[in-house]
Amino acid sequence: MKALLVCLLAVPLGANPLPRAEGESLTGRKTLLPDALRGQVSVIVWSFSREAGGQVERWVAPLVRERVNVYSAAVIEAAPRLIRPMIRAGMRRASPKPFQERYLCITRGGKSLRQALEVRDDKLPHVTLLSAEGEILWRHAGAYSDSAASELMRRLEQAR
Repeated sequence: MKALLVCLLAVPLGANPLPRAEGESLTGRKTLLPDALRGQVSVIVWSFSREAGGQVERWVAPLVRERVNVYSAAVIEAAPRLIRPMIRAGMRRASPKPFQERYLCITRGGKSLRQALEVRDDKLPHVTLLSAEGEILWRHAGAYSDSAASELMRRLEQAR
């Protein structure tokens, strides 16, 4: 019983780890989240639909200018396998070449992600701030706004 109590005390209470998700970057590099981001505080802007994907750049551009470790992740798991290469090709054409390594297409783990991020509206982008250990420190669902971006930057400074 003592050993169990010691083990439980070693786990941070309230930890909300990002679930595992598989995919690849627009350059073709295989990625396993959150493992690929361990060791660095990161921001991920998620899209679960084409409508949300159209709003991602509005979030990403100012974060890139501020030199934030930011990634964009399109969850395309529900798309038929035959269509996924066309989706990736369209994203590649629309993405700035230097950012393509940080644009991820998630093909496994979408259901767990939806639960962890509490996705209620696929048409909105979802923004997460992750600790260096892969825990979700902050999340936001919605279009870019100055107030949400300010809150993200405040939380980011605290996390560093």
